[in-house]
Amino acid sequence: MLTERQQDTLDFIRNYLNEHNKAPLISEISKGLGIVSQGTTHRYIQALVDQGYIERLVGRTRGLRLIDDNTESDETFSLKLPYMGKVAAGRLIEAVPDESEIDLGDMFSGKDRFVLKVNGDSMIDKAIMSGDYVVMQAQLTANHGDIVLALVDFHDATLKTLLINDDGTLTLQPANDNYDPVTLPADRVMIQGVVVGQLRTYP
Repeated sequence: MLTERQQDTLDFIRNYLNEHNKAPLISEISKGLGIVSQGTTHRYIQALVDQGYIERLVGRTRGLRLIDDNTESDETFSLKLPYMGKVAAGRLIEAVPDESEIDLGDMFSGKDRFVLKVNGDSMIDKAIMSGDYVVMQAQLTANHGDIVLALVDFHDATLKTLLINDDGTLTLQPANDNYDPVTLPADRVMIQGVVVGQLRTYP
């Protein structure tokens, strides 16, 4: 059962989608319902997610979708490149060509996956450089040691290694000695996704 304010939130999202053909921002929901705190609005939205009325499409600015809305297409891609075998990065070995193919679509695509372009050097010791593309699996939980997209205070997004501390706090650990780790109460950190792949191109 939804509370009155949760139902108001659901009705607002449904009506906004019907009128504008796009999902509302949290700030727009707050303004439309006369809610002062966006954190309160977020809790209503999370309750609707938990009860299966809506879902978050992580990585999108207007990423709310009604569960019974089937307009969202399931897009996949297929990009195949010749797989020519293995190459030595240590001792020299005989190069034996292979004639199979690698389908990058199979490697990186999947349900609830999205791509982010990295801006900054805080993860360089994990071999994630500024300008790289990371493939994310959208999810709201993560394990200790995962590289995650974390949203802090419903506002600031960052890519860091997640450390789960014994006292219940979470540490967002950079991989660059020039940056300090940040430890926060768990309720200030929302996991948006976990890194499952990485792409880099060279000029």
